[in-house]
Formats: sequence, structure tokens, C-alpha cells
Amino acid sequence: MNPISDLSSSVSRLPSPVLITGVTGFIASHLAERLLAEGVPVRGTARRPLAQTFEVSETSKVSPAIEVVPANLLDVESLRRAADGQQAARCRAVVHAAAWTGGPELSADMAWRTNVEGTANVLAAAESAGVERFVYISSVAVYGVNAAPLIDEAMPTPPVGQLYPDSKIAAEALVRASPLPWVIVRPASTYGPRGGAWSVGPIEQIKAGRLVLLGRDAGLVTTGYIDNVVDGLLLALAHPAAVGETFNLCDDRAVTFREFYLAYAHMLGKENLPTVPGWFATLARTAPASLARRILGRPTIGPWSLHFRRNPSQFSVAKAKRMLGYAPEVGFEEGMQRTEAWLRTASVW
Repeated sequence: MNPISDLSSSVSRLPSPVLITGVTGFIASHLAERLLAEGVPVRGTARRPLAQTFEVSETSKVSPAIEVVPANLLDVESLRRAADGQQAARCRAVVHAAAWTGGPELSADMAWRTNVEGTANVLAAAESAGVERFVYISSVAVYGVNAAPLIDEAMPTPPVGQLYPDSKIAAEALVRASPLPWVIVRPASTYGPRGGAWSVGPIEQIKAGRLVLLGRDAGLVTTGYIDNVVDGLLLALAHPAAVGETFNLCDDRAVTFREFYLAYAHMLGKENLPTVPGWFATLARTAPASLARRILGRPTIGPWSLHFRRNPSQFSVAKAKRMLGYAPEVGFEEGMQRTEAWLRTASVW
């Protein structure tokens, strides 16, 4: 099988127009650009669009704009209007990318409602519009504290008592119960141009002196370069075999946290980073530390967060390769080079 021709063949079968929730986000905006480049009409939702259009990259070979409509995940009628398209064609596919991703900006109740009730509302809007494909962007966080050497989609996803992974687990259950032709994708640590937590975040933390290594920091990060992840999303949208299935979407190689963060340190001309003993992270989960974080208005460290930094596992993409022809072509070194090139031209440096 030729991965390139398989992807091109799948894109040619895409149901369109495509509605992308949270289109101004990292993964969603890159997906929108790729769809436009393939000639696929795209509509996107955002809570507070800064303009009527979302500008795509200068390298895009098609129309430099995408329609952005205001919609709130907790307002099902606004989502129905977005899916139905009052002045344009009804959307035939939906990619639900909008979510609360763990920041302190929402209360626990609103964060849960955003991820779970919000998903229910997007499903209702998609069902009302009669869409032919519903793709839900979940997360490998649903695997919780699983310590298997290789984690694939057959692994259980029990709740762990932490808001982000548990809300994603609950949202996945809603998607599976839907009568729509659904696909669930679970990205891992996605990085690349315009990336936040896994690209701009490390650079800003290193520059501020806040990023420290935890001992050997040998926990594994299964990275996902953004172009690879978008390739997988295109397959999830179009490949006939994807319906009713769940796929990990990331690269086929894991690196250690030390390797990952030192790659960013080297971009800034630093050979190393400050290091504290590995057990230091455990102290962050003690009662006094948790109380201090609450007083400072910072979220407490949950069991999944601590496990993730010490993660001994790699996330497998064998299923996506086998069923969809997924082929992550950009390796870690090249992905970091592309990310550095973008960081140097953006106003981040």
C-alpha cells in the first residue's frame, strides 16, 4: 500500500462541507488549512470570533479565508445553526475539536459541562443536520495510569478521579452511543508550528527559568508532529474503514521527557536545564502542597498528571496503520527543525 496515494484517495472521498468546532485551536486550525488546500469547503465555530474569517497560512494554495461562525458548546441552538448552514450548504461531516484542555480558566463544573455536555450538544446538532461522518478528537489521557509498555486502543479506560481524562472518557461514551457514523481519535503530545502546550509553552517556561527536569526524566512522550496528526484526521474523516472505530493518532516513536525538553533548550542555546530529584514531583501531591496550590489559584496535581510525567508507555499507531494506511512521515528530528523554524519567525522568540 502506498500511504500517499491511500491518503489522496481518502481525501477525494471526503464528505463536505466540513464543520470544525473550535476552529481557531491548534489542531483544528491546521486541519482547516489542509482541508482548504484539498478544495474542501470548511466552516468553523468559535466562541468569540475576532473576525468573520479565519486567515489561513500564506502557503495555502486555495482561498485565504474560512467562514467562522459564533457558537457555544453549551448552546445547542447555536451549534445547530452552524451545522445546518443558514446561508450555505448543510455540513456533511463534523470534527469536534473544541474542548477544555485543563487550564484554570473554568470552574470544575463548567469544565466538565464543556467537555461532556458540550459533546452531547455537538452530537445533537450533527444528528439534526444528518451528517455522514462525526469525528471526535479525544486524547490518550483516557488511558489514565496504565503502565503497559505499549498502549493500543484495546486497553481499558477507567476513570482516574481527575477532571480532564475523566471528562474525555465520559464524552467518548456519548459518541459511541450516538447513531451517527462516528470515529474517535486520540492524539498524544501534539507539537509543531502554532502549538501551545508542547511548543510555545516549553520555550516560554525555559526562558522564564521555570522548566526543570525531574532527575533522569526518563518518562516517555509519544510525540505527534502536527502534519502527521492532520494526515490521520483526514483518514478518519474519509476512510470507509474508520467508522465505528477508535484510533491513537501520533508518531510511531517515543522520546523521553529529557530528550523532548532538551530539544527546546538547545534551540535557545542551552546545553542543559535545571534539575531536581525525581521524588520532588511526588511532594507536589502531598496535602500541604495541594493546599498551597489551591491558595495560589493553581490546580492540584492529580494522579494522571504525575503518571504522565513518569509514563513508561508508548502509544501504538499500529491499528491506524493497518486499517487506514496511516503513515506518520515527519520524524522527531525533522519535526523539531520545522518547529524551530516557525518559532524563530513568529513573535515567540
